[in-house]
Amino acid sequence: MRGRIDIVWPQRTKNIPFSIKDNGKGMSPEQFKRRWKTLDYNRITEEGAKSSPPADMADATPRNAYGRNGKGRHAAFKFSDPYRVRTWRDGIETVYEIRRGTTQPFDVNEISSRGGVKGHGTEITATSSDGVSLDADTAREIIGTRFLADPNFVVSLDGTLVTFDDIPTHSIQKADLEVPGYGQVHIVMIDSQKADRTTKQHGIAWRVNSRLVGNPGWIGFDHERILDGRTSEAKRFQFIVSADLLETAVQADWSGFIPGDSAWQATQPIVHGKIREYLSSFSAERRREAKETVREHLVKTVRLLPPVGRDRWNQFVDEVIDNCPSISTEEVGKVAGILANLELSTSKFGLMSKLHELQPGDLDALYQLLDDWTLKLAKDALDEIQTRLKLIEDLDTKLRDETMDEVSDLQPLLERSLWVFGPEFESLEFTSNRGMTEVIQKIFGANITGSRLRPDFVMLPDGSVGLYSRDAHDLGHEVDGVARLVVAEIKRAGVTIGAEQKTQAWNYVKELIERGLITEKTKVTCYILGSKISAAEVGERTELTGRVTIIPMIYNTFIRRAEKRMLGLRDKLKEAPFLKEHGIDAEAFVNPPQAQEPVLPV
Repeated sequence: MRGRIDIVWPQRTKNIPFSIKDNGKGMSPEQFKRRWKTLDYNRITEEGAKSSPPADMADATPRNAYGRNGKGRHAAFKFSDPYRVRTWRDGIETVYEIRRGTTQPFDVNEISSRGGVKGHGTEITATSSDGVSLDADTAREIIGTRFLADPNFVVSLDGTLVTFDDIPTHSIQKADLEVPGYGQVHIVMIDSQKADRTTKQHGIAWRVNSRLVGNPGWIGFDHERILDGRTSEAKRFQFIVSADLLETAVQADWSGFIPGDSAWQATQPIVHGKIREYLSSFSAERRREAKETVREHLVKTVRLLPPVGRDRWNQFVDEVIDNCPSISTEEVGKVAGILANLELSTSKFGLMSKLHELQPGDLDALYQLLDDWTLKLAKDALDEIQTRLKLIEDLDTKLRDETMDEVSDLQPLLERSLWVFGPEFESLEFTSNRGMTEVIQKIFGANITGSRLRPDFVMLPDGSVGLYSRDAHDLGHEVDGVARLVVAEIKRAGVTIGAEQKTQAWNYVKELIERGLITEKTKVTCYILGSKISAAEVGERTELTGRVTIIPMIYNTFIRRAEKRMLGLRDKLKEAPFLKEHGIDAEAFVNPPQAQEPVLPV
């Protein structure tokens, strides 16, 4: 006895409604209520992935269930509302009527129930013949391309069995293959013309003596994948292989073939080769169109490539589309566009090497970064962070070196470090004031060889001083003197900052006032940096009612302030590549030696 489904197709002119009946196990009243009335019924959880045959079908084997959560039952509303369900088993037949609900998705009412019924099965019947535009011949073609793999399962429509003859000639091909030393294998290749939502009812079905071996699918019995189940082809094609010559190669439970059997080993590669040949010929046109689409989309970029790069790019497009059918044309186009741009870039494929080295978590982080930032903006920000961190390291090294005589090396570093003193000095408008520098150089500057070669700061006997100003503007937005002046003086290691050094800074300011270079509108801050401060002079000094502030600061405080302004990134970025590239010891970078703070008087 075989599993059977009988379908009556609706005919409006003859008032014949739709109905579908099977000889399956049927449902008891309790089973029906549980399965039909549960909207999100999970068949796999409740009954398992396999569907076992009724007890009187002893020769049939369990098969994979076609459905999962019973959504297909609601398709009956397409034929009529309400519709009826008649199901019988264990001698009891029950009839239900299901209609769309007003306060819930649908209502179920029991119409009748009787005992003494033989057999088992379920029948769904429409209550009218309206609402169906699909004709019976088209329905027969669709069924034929999807439900003929299992010879133990037959479908009839309007009293006539659906067979291979119902499949249109453009959707079916047949081939006989010779297996040397064993005999012939017959293959029926079915194209449903349209990809379904899943691979069920598709794949390779092996038959031996008109009986299905295992379950149809795209993974062979040796776990060889013939086609990626995610592709549209996997959800469209079906191959039915009749191989009676493998009768002795079938496993006892008919779940597959014996791997070591010589007939199976000889037959499988021949069959798989023919299937691949068919799929390749089908997809050849699709692949050609995909290649043309990618090339047309990127033609302007590819034209800019040198001949060698263009050939390499074309080879990549051909190989990816030919060997990776699961990748969509859009995805190939994106990757091909990236490679074309890499060919035009100066770094060439160095980026691909770096991406290859990234761990999955790093790739996720990169994706998030690109989702939130543009590359240029991220690079600008990271470049600024890198510049400042390297600057802190340079200052830290040179300021702590008490044997260093080249104080001239520090002043240019300090000019780029004004941001350490506070957010107001972040402005790019702060630049070296050469006019003021020249005045201070003439009055206070040391007669040191080479000092005149640096007009942006003044060399002093015990250090150096730089003057950095920001212009003031009148109501017409014209430059009107100096609004802000920073005097940054660096003392040599070993020089103690005391009252004399503070007075010297005040003398610079007085001289500039005398020369008319700064006015009563100018706010001046003098920073005096050194390795130590006299205990009695650690505080700030102000002049001109607060318009001039003189601040002594030891090197260590300056460095710690820089680190704080950088939000502790020194510690977070100790593994940064730029540290390794410049030979900087990460541990020393993060934990520099601490200088002694001045002792305050009690």
